[in-house]
Amino acid sequence: MSSLGWKLIRSFNKEFEVGGEMVTVRFVTMNCVHKQLYQIYVPHEGKTARFHIQENAAGEFKIVGKNTCPPQYVPLESAFAQAILESPVG
Repeated sequence: MSSLGWKLIRSFNKEFEVGGEMVTVRFVTMNCVHKQLYQIYVPHEGKTARFHIQENAAGEFKIVGKNTCPPQYVPLESAFAQAILESPVG
C-alpha cells in the first residue's frame, strides 16, 4: 500500500503450458496505480522475448503489436488477460 493509501499494482510471474511444457511468464507493470499496461517476458528460442499487453477502450487486455509476440504465445492472450485481472494488489 502506498503512503497515500492506494493499493499498488505489482509485477508478477505465472506459469503457463506452452507446447506441452510449463513456462514461467513475467508480467511487469508499467503503471503502479492501475492495471493498464504490462511488458510480458517469455522464453523463446533460448532467449527472452518481450511484448506488451494493454487494456483497450472496452476494458479488455490485448497483445499490442502481435508481430512482436512469439507465435506460440498469441493463443494465450485471453489467459494472460485473466492472469492480469486476477493478479494481487497491495
